[in-house]
Amino acid sequence: MDSIRYMNTIRTKLPEDKGLLEGLLRSDASAIRQIYDLVLPTIIVWVKENQGSQEDARDIFQEGLIALFRRLQKGDFELSCTLKSYLRIVCRNLWLTRLRDRSKVELQGEEELAAVELDGSILEQIEQSEREQLFFKHFDGLGENCRKILQWFFDKIPLAKIAEKLDTSENYIKKRKFICKER
Repeated sequence: MDSIRYMNTIRTKLPEDKGLLEGLLRSDASAIRQIYDLVLPTIIVWVKENQGSQEDARDIFQEGLIALFRRLQKGDFELSCTLKSYLRIVCRNLWLTRLRDRSKVELQGEEELAAVELDGSILEQIEQSEREQLFFKHFDGLGENCRKILQWFFDKIPLAKIAEKLDTSENYIKKRKFICKER
């Protein structure tokens, strides 16, 4: 099977997440059920709190799972957070995009309507989502060392500890962090 060759390129913080991702890649029903049980309830709650229904949440979760599956098929997948957090971010972005698209359709469909007012928090979430998408797009384009250094920095690991992990000086890590952030 083609997807089996990619399994050794899945890197995660938690071994159980790696097992679930490998199971998803193999289309293992048990692993997929575990992912559903782990993440879907939180997606349902969040979507319902943000102008959606349980059906909407299930659709969004399915789309998120398919997007993750496709990303896994490409190979060389590194998960720098938990699987649950990753899927929640993906599903949140998908839902906010759907809400934004929905408001555009309503606006085009009713010409007498001058503007559609969205709740301020929804607009903030959409903007935040777009910023995060842009960040991750550029973050994924960085070299492996830059990603490691920045991820550790975001995880609030002291520079001295990062320098120790990479067997280099703290001053070098400060300089590299600055260069990586600039990129």
